[in-house]
Amino acid sequence: MADNPKAVDIDQVFQTMGGYMASAAVKAGLDLELFTHISKGANFLEELATTKSVSPRAIRILCDALVAFGILEKHDGRYQLPPLFAAMLVKGSPAYMGAMSKVVLNPILWEQAGKLSDVVRAGHSLLSEGAEAPDNPFWQDFQRGSRQMAAASGPILAEIAGSVFPRVPPKKVLDIASGSGYYGFAVLQKFRDARLVSVDWPSVLKLTEPIAEQLGLKDRVEFLPGDIFKDDLGSGYDLVLAVNIFHHFSMKKNIELARRLYAATAPGGSLIIVDMVPDENREKHRFALTFALTMLIWTQEGDTYTLAEYDKMLGAVGYRDVMLKEVPRPLPLQAVVATKQPTRT
Repeated sequence: MADNPKAVDIDQVFQTMGGYMASAAVKAGLDLELFTHISKGANFLEELATTKSVSPRAIRILCDALVAFGILEKHDGRYQLPPLFAAMLVKGSPAYMGAMSKVVLNPILWEQAGKLSDVVRAGHSLLSEGAEAPDNPFWQDFQRGSRQMAAASGPILAEIAGSVFPRVPPKKVLDIASGSGYYGFAVLQKFRDARLVSVDWPSVLKLTEPIAEQLGLKDRVEFLPGDIFKDDLGSGYDLVLAVNIFHHFSMKKNIELARRLYAATAPGGSLIIVDMVPDENREKHRFALTFALTMLIWTQEGDTYTLAEYDKMLGAVGYRDVMLKEVPRPLPLQAVVATKQPTRT
């Protein structure tokens, strides 16, 4: 370390240490619908304070901090949103992602992040009911909070599925831990003759069924409540979807899950896993590396896995031709695709 660190280096350290304040400021802006009000023209301090019935001092401090964090801009006393944040943080925008704050900044995870040193010492989550708890109420919040992101990224997954099935489209599809259901529904919209089995906890599927009805897909979906490690998943699926699920478990547990999925996959069928996949040296893909911290806080053995680790897990149960398909930016996801060898005749 240099004896006389530059001021900019010191500033970066302090910014990083205080990064939680940026999260708190964005959450407050979303909770107060501040970004939506600014986009509608209430963009001077006095207008915002009156609209929200809050102290001008408090709203000024929050908005100025959001300027410092790069979320807002300020010109001659007028607050404005850069186009990207306007698209993502203003209610009613097709690209609105504000609901994800209920997931990313969930009070349980927020509180546990403050105990990260204790979590590291323990080597796993300190929660008595983490991600693995049966029918955890958190998954209902996740179902609601992730809907718009899933609706936006579902068609991308469907296109990836299209590249896997260029000639003979899948007829029978399984979506495990389906959440909002949008990934599986997007596949149904692409493959008009396909039918879907959507598996998740009962309390989650109660929220998902109305979405299928709204999309006109309910007649093509079977909702199967249950535990993906214990209950019968069925068999003969041409396509199996596993979106944002493998990171919750250890490699050993994932091999157990992969074995069940392999048994459910028809010969010649494919598995598509959507997740955050770091590079092999775990040096890049910032989101994948930092998301692993969430898994440390939220699970007993969860992690983000490299392609080589997926190849090991999936190859152990019989899947072949394991490959990585990049998902177009800005989504911080990748798709791992594997196949089950056709039956020899």
